[in-house]
Amino acid sequence: MKWVIKTKHLNDEKRVIGLEVEDEDGTFDANIRWDGSMEIHLHSKTEEGNELNDTIHTSDIDGLISKLEGLKQVCIDYFDNWNEER
Repeated sequence: MKWVIKTKHLNDEKRVIGLEVEDEDGTFDANIRWDGSMEIHLHSKTEEGNELNDTIHTSDIDGLISKLEGLKQVCIDYFDNWNEER
């Protein structure tokens, strides 16, 4: 996945202290701070065509990834054909 840097936020010493990034298709973007805090936005549509916009705040991206991987494993364990292409 390629990320597009929308905005760089610099401090007085011209060091990057924040980024606003977006994936290529615009369904995922994030505001990332130098200290690891981030606000993640997910944009999607339901089968009925309704737009959904969700926001996740975290200061522990590794912990969030671990939780999501665990959630995925529960889905694999309990739902037939979970790994098939959607």
